[in-house]
Amino acid sequence: MATNENALFCDFCQNKQLNQSAEEYCPQCEEALCGECRDNHKISKLSKSHQTISIENYNKLPSFIKQISHNCEEHACFLEVYCKSHDSLCCKRCLISSHKECKDTIFIEDFLTPSSRIQSAALDNIEQVLKDLESNISSTLKDRNRNLADLREQKQVIAKNIKEKRQQINILLDHLEEEVLEKAYRMEKVNCLKIEEVIANLNEEKKKVDQIQKEIESVKLFASNQQIFLGTKAFLESVSINKINVQKLYDIGSLNNVTVEFTFNEKLEAVIKEINTLGEMKVNSSEKHVLFSWKSDQSAQIFKSISGPTSIQEINFKLVQKINVGRKFLTGCAISEAGNMLFLQNHRNKLLTYCPNGELHSESSIIHGIYLIGYDLAVVDSQTVAVSSGGNPPSKIHFIDISNAKLHKTINIKDRCYGLSYHNGSFICCTHNNGIELYDTLSQRLNSVKNLPNAPNNVSDTYVTSNEKSIFHSNWQDNSVVCYDYNGQVQWKYTDSLLKKPYGITLDSYSNIYVAGSESNNVVVISKDGNDAKQLIGVSDGILNPRAVYFHKTKNVLLVANYDGVAFLFNVKCSKHSAD
Repeated sequence: MATNENALFCDFCQNKQLNQSAEEYCPQCEEALCGECRDNHKISKLSKSHQTISIENYNKLPSFIKQISHNCEEHACFLEVYCKSHDSLCCKRCLISSHKECKDTIFIEDFLTPSSRIQSAALDNIEQVLKDLESNISSTLKDRNRNLADLREQKQVIAKNIKEKRQQINILLDHLEEEVLEKAYRMEKVNCLKIEEVIANLNEEKKKVDQIQKEIESVKLFASNQQIFLGTKAFLESVSINKINVQKLYDIGSLNNVTVEFTFNEKLEAVIKEINTLGEMKVNSSEKHVLFSWKSDQSAQIFKSISGPTSIQEINFKLVQKINVGRKFLTGCAISEAGNMLFLQNHRNKLLTYCPNGELHSESSIIHGIYLIGYDLAVVDSQTVAVSSGGNPPSKIHFIDISNAKLHKTINIKDRCYGLSYHNGSFICCTHNNGIELYDTLSQRLNSVKNLPNAPNNVSDTYVTSNEKSIFHSNWQDNSVVCYDYNGQVQWKYTDSLLKKPYGITLDSYSNIYVAGSESNNVVVISKDGNDAKQLIGVSDGILNPRAVYFHKTKNVLLVANYDGVAFLFNVKCSKHSAD
């Protein structure tokens, strides 16, 4: 009954093939009761202490409350004890078999007794927490609205400052331009006057030459031989003077070609080359203008959360679902916030979306008209997933809207991109020739790529993942998993026969590393310090040539995709009891 959304008929009567409307519901028995069965229920030795509620009130309960079972799945006994050490509910048999050494246990019945001081303190604390939350949310909303107004005002100030700086630059350039043009005008005037004077002298000499030529023609026609003989000497003297005058202009440089040249200031050229932006924009999010106030008593909390597994040996799994994708060559997988499962085929230009129930939702092309692209997936946010292009052009990262599987943005990269990770505004790519590259999308300067030092140059078909401090690279070429810091320093390197041909790699909430062993046919979990490892899932669980893995940190589920088109969804927990 714990799985029914609405209780309509009496469960006891239905067992007798009768349909009687239910009037009350017993949470401990997880049964709906009609009026007659309710009366019998109240006088039975086994159930007379049970507290029932009306069907009307039961149907008002949230769905997740109705889903809570009161009985142990392993022993089919009533869950009546809470173990703080394992953060789990237990039955009596659980206490004997698995919780003998646990000292921090409490009977739920004692906790819920009205006279219980612990219950009263815990409930009072919850009420105070709600008051604190309301107060903190109100002050935070006020602060966020202030920040919103500040940002808009800062944008206006930036625009004003840019305009003023632009005007200052324009005034300076106008002044420099005017100064240069004035100097050019003066130089032009002086040199033009000199050339014009030379032209006048040359024209004068030309007139003299023309006159002598006319006189010679007349002498030839009309002068006597004696006159010609004596006049020739005079002609030679005149011509000699003309020649001397023209040659003098040549010798003193009056006939030199005169040009005016302008060379830009070398510093100005350097400025043009070096300055490709007016300034740097950055977001400073470190300062807080709001303080939270918590008046609640933390000691009154009854539930103790588990911070994480002290050892990867405590990590266990349970199969949730097998997904028959029906498409081979799976090299990328992911899970959206809505619970949809995304799969990518190697160089097939296909993004496959499956509903949480395992049914195909959509099959779409990444880019229309291009076939041989696609290798790995990286979830950017609740609405967007990024796709690496793989070993064929164009070399891009493609941004896909998860809701409609439409391409809405691309960014160019310098090399073929395979394994892809996204964290805090940065993409990390495994490339064909340039090793592992980091692209910072927040700075909007994708042309300034950072190469990770100490990584191999050729990391084709390999995978990468990251967190705040480290980058984890799985390299099938040497059967290794390497942890780098963001400066490229190797923190540790894992190699072992347990893991052969590692491909897909992902992290859980505690930075434990999950790696798909393609040749070893398993998923191996490695501790965050690289000192410990174990096979989590293997051939007996259906794992054959796995290539892609994805851990959803909120849902605590691990998606594993075999290369041949079969995928598995596992629930991953820190201990046996929480996994059951």
